[in-house]
Amino acid sequence: MIDDYVEALIKDISSQFSNLYFPLSTIYFGGGTPTLLKPKHFEKILKALESRKLKADSRAQEVSIEANPGTVSLEFLKKLHNIGINRLSLGAQSFNDKYLKYLGRIHNSKQIYQAFENAKEAGFENINLDLIFAIPGQTLEEWKEDLAEALSLKPEHLSTYNLQIEEGTPLWGNTKSEILNPKQIPISKSKIINEDLDANMYELTIETLTSVGFKHYEISNFAKPGFECQHNINYWKMGNWLGIGAGAHSHVNGKHWENTSNVEEYIGSGGVRRNGCRLAPDVSHDLPAGRQGATDQRETLFMGLRLLDGINKAHFIGFEKEIVELKQQGLLEESGDNIRLTKKGLFLGNLVFEKFV
Repeated sequence: MIDDYVEALIKDISSQFSNLYFPLSTIYFGGGTPTLLKPKHFEKILKALESRKLKADSRAQEVSIEANPGTVSLEFLKKLHNIGINRLSLGAQSFNDKYLKYLGRIHNSKQIYQAFENAKEAGFENINLDLIFAIPGQTLEEWKEDLAEALSLKPEHLSTYNLQIEEGTPLWGNTKSEILNPKQIPISKSKIINEDLDANMYELTIETLTSVGFKHYEISNFAKPGFECQHNINYWKMGNWLGIGAGAHSHVNGKHWENTSNVEEYIGSGGVRRNGCRLAPDVSHDLPAGRQGATDQRETLFMGLRLLDGINKAHFIGFEKEIVELKQQGLLEESGDNIRLTKKGLFLGNLVFEKFV
């Protein structure tokens, strides 16, 4: 269905921008595995955006793509770079094949090294590696080795996430736990890695990466100076973004909505949103059907507090009591005109965020 899906994307782009000038500063292809598409598909999508006169110079903008290390060849990456994609995010997850197998990844550690080498040869100068820690059975020393392997590749950006095992996902109640430890019983929520080890792994991450020049700019994200992900920063600051594709979410001038997540329905409608609604110049009217509504102040707070710089005090009007409590607990602090997480707050972020949800 890829060709039909791309055609629907093109129509969606035309629909979105038909009555609205929305200058783009970033473009992001993800999540899932967008590299299952061919370079010709990405070229067609980028040309559709250029036809709306939204891109003055693609080379000067951040154009990102997510990729599974097992799906990208040197030739493929060269073609992506040549059509204007200039930032690559590789879903490495781990350099330990045991944990890659446990996580159900289709690639092995050797393919991570090869994909990274291919990306550099293809001309990419802005590469992110996604890593996961707090995997059941993982030791602090093993996580230290993962960080060392990642740094040996000299990426410009690292995203590090502690594994969250949610009920209903393949990892919940996993009966293949013998991959990690033959004596380990099937994983349940009570058997997930202990909180102290999780915190130690996070602390090791911060110390290791900042000591070699990475800026810790968001709870889970680290970048060499100048390589912070501008696209994601816009999310955390609740800026404007338009989501193209099945299941894509949009947020424009304080209003948000989502496309149908059913791919067949999305293709069948030719990329048109639910009930055929279009985005109008005045986005306070005629919003697409689906989940929509004014941006909640609470969402602005817990998203903005993910950034280490925090957000302006003005956003916290009405939450004075909560702010006082969190300051007294040593979880929040003032920095200039901003309120931000303390170092302690970084480790106990959920205790802060639950005040605003």
